[in-house]
Amino acid sequence: MARLTSLNTLEQSLIDRLKSHPLMQEIPTIPWQDLLSILIQRRYLSLSIVNIYEFVIDALIDEPIKKTVREILHEEYPRTTKGVPLPSHREHLFNDLLHMGATAEMILATPESPTTRRIRNESHQLLLSCLKSNHRQAGLVALLRFWGEVLVSVEYACFWKRISERLADRHTETKKRSEFYYFHMVHDSRGSDVGHENILGGLTHSQELAIHLQGLIQSEETLNYCLGLEETAFQLKHQFYDQFTRSIHPVLHTRP
Repeated sequence: MARLTSLNTLEQSLIDRLKSHPLMQEIPTIPWQDLLSILIQRRYLSLSIVNIYEFVIDALIDEPIKKTVREILHEEYPRTTKGVPLPSHREHLFNDLLHMGATAEMILATPESPTTRRIRNESHQLLLSCLKSNHRQAGLVALLRFWGEVLVSVEYACFWKRISERLADRHTETKKRSEFYYFHMVHDSRGSDVGHENILGGLTHSQELAIHLQGLIQSEETLNYCLGLEETAFQLKHQFYDQFTRSIHPVLHTRP
């Protein structure tokens, strides 16, 4: 289907561009404390994801899509088979940062930067803009999937080698492993082009939403609207990392 080809081509291009961000290219050489500061700042975006999902659930009309989004959201608060609450994903994120050498005070007291706050606010405004569109349902699913799942997996995959090495270096009698970054890197990943999901192989969150998205893109107008949203979502992620090329790793902005 030509429309899905256009969507897949754009998504792969945006993913490649995010991987090519100067900061992502320098991850292997960034001093650990600077990298930790980036991850602590990135935590503010993670803290906002629950509100994003709740917003989309309320804004969607199609019940099967609501059901999928609701199921993904509920994974953020896992329970045992007997219904006993387990640590949330937010707690896993906090613990991963502790295991990598951050202190509780560093995590909790580091202020949100003006740029991070702007990115959060503009991401919310982008969601709000979908409510005024004739392509509301497709836009909400496209934005939630690409901003909240696909790009998140790409981000964490870029950081993963350093994170895994740090956790391995800090092993004590109790072996530490990532409960947050690894989970989201794997379960949020794009997995396949839209339209090529293999249900028998198990679906990632991105693929679950992609199945709904392809059914919603029934016109060139809807396609172009979704493409525009995904481009904007990419720009917001890119701008988030732009702030660190100057303030945290000065060598990056000395390059031509």
